[in-house]
Amino acid sequence: MSRLKPGEDAGNIELDLINGARWKLGEQTNEWNVIVVYRGLHCPVCKGQLQNLKKQLEDYADAGVGVVSASMDTKKRADKAHKDWELGSVPVAFGLERDLVEKFGLYLSDAISDNEPDIFSEPAILLFKGTQFYAGWVQTIPFARPPFDDLLKGIKFIQKEGYPPRGKLG
Repeated sequence: MSRLKPGEDAGNIELDLINGARWKLGEQTNEWNVIVVYRGLHCPVCKGQLQNLKKQLEDYADAGVGVVSASMDTKKRADKAHKDWELGSVPVAFGLERDLVEKFGLYLSDAISDNEPDIFSEPAILLFKGTQFYAGWVQTIPFARPPFDDLLKGIKFIQKEGYPPRGKLG
């Protein structure tokens, strides 16, 4: 499968949420949506990132941007992360499929300790306008992630100025 480029249609991405609902990109009421891909329950950096997201969910909603977090974790692990990390209203999806991870050029890692799943995705933030893949921040390690306030400033600029998706050449 080749990696999706900014500006291309992502199709109707569907994610299973821990609350039993199914998140569908094509059915979101917001024109703009963000998927925050986190490594999983084993990752303390992910915990901090999603706790920061929780503090800014209202700011994203006020800007007309929907947000969902997702990992390759099982439902049991995703439930535990949501509860233990006190994520409250942060939507948490589980069971992110490998073909979707590869579609966006995300990096996969294998376990280096007993508390990690055999295979998991490294972190990423994926931005969509409708079902169009607009931009992505993809990492190979858990460190130095874009802060959510910087990301929101960028999205607001894109919205205000009609800034086009970049990186379309590959």
